[in-house]
Amino acid sequence: QCWMKGRLPDIKVSKGGYISGVPPPRPPIIAEHSLAAMYSGDEWRPKEHSKSATDSSFVCGKVDEDVDYQSGEMLNAVQFITSADGCCEECRSSSGCEAWTWGKLRVDDTENTVCYLKSAAPMRYQIKTVPGVVSGLPGKGPMQRPQFDTQAVKVVRPGSLFCFSLVMPQSYEQELMSAQHSLNAGIFACDEAAVYSNMSMSLAPGITTGVVDSDLHCELGGESYTALNTWIFIAVWRKVVVDGRYLHHDWTVKVDPDSVFFPDRLSVVVAEHQGIGYLNNCKYGLHGPIEVLSRSAVAALAQDYAASFDGKSPKRCVEELHFGTWGEDVFLDRCLSDVLKVSRGMDERLMCEAHCDCPDWYWCKNGTSRVSFHPFKRPDLYSQCVANALDASHSMAQPVMVKKLRK
Repeated sequence: QCWMKGRLPDIKVSKGGYISGVPPPRPPIIAEHSLAAMYSGDEWRPKEHSKSATDSSFVCGKVDEDVDYQSGEMLNAVQFITSADGCCEECRSSSGCEAWTWGKLRVDDTENTVCYLKSAAPMRYQIKTVPGVVSGLPGKGPMQRPQFDTQAVKVVRPGSLFCFSLVMPQSYEQELMSAQHSLNAGIFACDEAAVYSNMSMSLAPGITTGVVDSDLHCELGGESYTALNTWIFIAVWRKVVVDGRYLHHDWTVKVDPDSVFFPDRLSVVVAEHQGIGYLNNCKYGLHGPIEVLSRSAVAALAQDYAASFDGKSPKRCVEELHFGTWGEDVFLDRCLSDVLKVSRGMDERLMCEAHCDCPDWYWCKNGTSRVSFHPFKRPDLYSQCVANALDASHSMAQPVMVKKLRK
């Protein structure tokens, strides 16, 4: 199998039996090879508007939809870019880049996947109407980096929770998150909540997803034939550490959309683990339905992101761990404990699911201290689990209203 990469390597890892290399230089790309030449569409009118990139991790400049900039020299064509925001950031981090175009690699491709970096901003006559293509300018403001200064920010209250979920667009997860919001349940009962996806979409009134630079697709594999989603969540955790909202809270909690989650019960649990970096939730190792990290643990992760050349991945963890067949939960566990030396606690109250031998998990009555139950992929089953869990406990403290929802 041949894996083609979008850039030259910044790290090299020795791996038996593998051969890697760099192709010879390509011939210069001239105007007739530009994106606009691949299309005939002069009759189309562009949307001709400018906007800021949706990813708040940086300040993008002018953005034009259905437009190709035919300006300057082609500096590079970076493949596997999954959003216009990602292309803009690629330009901002590339020396000499003054304009960018996000488009297709081939005419018959169905999606934009390539970021074309240009050496000059376009003149009016160099702006070409091309349906589906997005072009823009990188902007001049400083690009933000992962934030990890815990001394500069005070938490909103002792023991506060910042909770987030990742949602696959056009899936059952959207309906699940909307149902949780209507119940003021799950992450929406934390002190602060955020929902991420690979596109900006409205889940409920006032609830819009923040955008991560990933297509959210991965293969299945490994010993358990589970999702090999490490790179997806490397992008998600980057969004978390760049936004920096975690710094305002003692604990950061990643929750899968199909996990029935009770933040008030978690508050009781974390109060018993002061000084611990993060919590393991299963005797077989950390499982992904709920991941609970202290502020210091996320700060350590953020500092490793900041150490990489572009801030997009945790440098030491990526270099020192061979995670090709791991899920994101195994990677996060090993990254924090083995590489970053963050202290780990254990509390089986965090999660009840079959994969951790929790009996009768589907009844959601395995003790009144269980923080989460997993999985429940339909809103009616989710609601029934909530009802069963509340009935088992007879009483439950009123959830804390969300103070601020991050995009």
